[in-house]
Amino acid sequence: MSLADIRTKSKKKAPRIVAYGGAGVGKTYFGSQMPNPIFVLTEDGMGTIDAQQFPLCKSFDEVMGRLQSLIDEDHEFKTVVIDSLDWLEPLIWDKACQDNGWKSIEQPGYGKGYVEVLRYWRQYIDLLNILREDKGMIILQIAHNQIKRFESPEIEAFDRHELKLHRKAADLILEHSDCCFFANYKLGTVKVQGKGGTMTTKAVAGDVVAYCREKPAYLAKNRYALPDVLPFSWPEIRKAMLGEDKGE
Repeated sequence: MSLADIRTKSKKKAPRIVAYGGAGVGKTYFGSQMPNPIFVLTEDGMGTIDAQQFPLCKSFDEVMGRLQSLIDEDHEFKTVVIDSLDWLEPLIWDKACQDNGWKSIEQPGYGKGYVEVLRYWRQYIDLLNILREDKGMIILQIAHNQIKRFESPEIEAFDRHELKLHRKAADLILEHSDCCFFANYKLGTVKVQGKGGTMTTKAVAGDVVAYCREKPAYLAKNRYALPDVLPFSWPEIRKAMLGEDKGE
């Protein structure tokens, strides 16, 4: 080790992305837009989307086996899509219960079960990291949303959209990811004529967008200096990541 090891620029690596939102908002379709994707399915949510996919995983060991095969075997896939995290979570709970002889994840008491399962989440993340480092694959993890009370030490508690995972698992996934996009319909307002000719304001839903930076209403993040909001489209997000929308 010496000062000669110092680098002024970090090596660009494939992004690790989490995309979450409500049912039917287009999360799986978003994954199908990415470079040569392969789907690792924990729920049957592909519908009519045409994309290459492993058979539905019914256990945590099957999920890990699919990921290990992408590490061990030669292939042309550029993106691995986990669809979805919130259906993967009960598979991890089942694995922990089997290994520890628990009847349920709550049996250890005092939240100890949820701490124990982080070990399995880390094993899963380790394989994702190998796919990124050794295979150069983009990582996309899909999840549904939930509205939860957020306790802030600075202001009064408020409700916000979060990943539909146990808090400890969600924190680990968020820490591991380069981007967390909240996909939702962009809300706007229009003036409509009500009874008696009076004008009132009505909320309407527009196109689906990706919220890229955290706000009180939702959890989000990115390490690419992206704007607050982008179209929920991989070509548009990729362009912003590369700085092409800035003429770079």
